[in-house]
Amino acid sequence: MSHIEYKVDETTGIELLYRNKSIIDFPVVSSVANQFNDYADQLDLEKVCIDKEYSQDFNIPQLFKNIDIEEHMLSLVQTSQERERVEHELALFKARNLYPVLQLLIYIVDTLRKHNIVWGVGRGSSVASYCLYLIGIHKVNSIKYNLDIREFLK
Repeated sequence: MSHIEYKVDETTGIELLYRNKSIIDFPVVSSVANQFNDYADQLDLEKVCIDKEYSQDFNIPQLFKNIDIEEHMLSLVQTSQERERVEHELALFKARNLYPVLQLLIYIVDTLRKHNIVWGVGRGSSVASYCLYLIGIHKVNSIKYNLDIREFLK
């Protein structure tokens, strides 16, 4: 999944650094970023991205940027069980500011289909998302196999 899945807070940042991972490419909560960047200046280290500066503006056609994600996703459901699952997932995506990522994925799948390009059937935690299944990212029905969306959004 893209590195915009969450904003790094102090605890997560410490854990990433402890595991020898860079936090430079992650949007960081402002208060933590400001403190880190103050020390980074003193130690001649690269500064982290402050969440307000982090762009989710993907270079995709305006048509896809204008897609109402909720309306689009709910238009794809056929049963009340599917609707309930999609509404639940959309709330989680929205809380994480991932609607632009869903718009990008819709554009990618649309482009693949338009040009008859084959892509994989799905793998990893992404198959836990029913929304991604409806978009066409993968072919695994997470409702049928009772997969928990939280496995994808960890």
